Amino acid sequence: MKLAEMLNTSTSYIGEIEINSRVPSLAMVEKIAKALNIEPFRLFVDDKGKKSDNTPEADIILENLTTKDRKILAQQLKNRISSEVDQLLQPENTD
Repeated sequence: MKLAEMLNTSTSYIGEIEINSRVPSLAMVEKIAKALNIEPFRLFVDDKGKKSDNTPEADIILENLTTKDRKILAQQLKNRISSEVDQLLQPENTD
């Protein structure tokens, strides 16, 4: 709930991201990372057990993501990035 408040979005949207039923846009990934005061890539690396310089809120959220969840989210983001890049590279139809 706190993260949703920080991002000015709904708790259901954050929940859907957490259970991998929604993939956040790159802009949202950046907002999440900024709200947690971490680099965006930290959302996708499994650094459990390592000393972290992150904020306590970020540590709690990251600890709750399993390695499998991170891999699934990373793959979904790669797919979304690929799709967004493809759309950007599409020639504009000037008919």
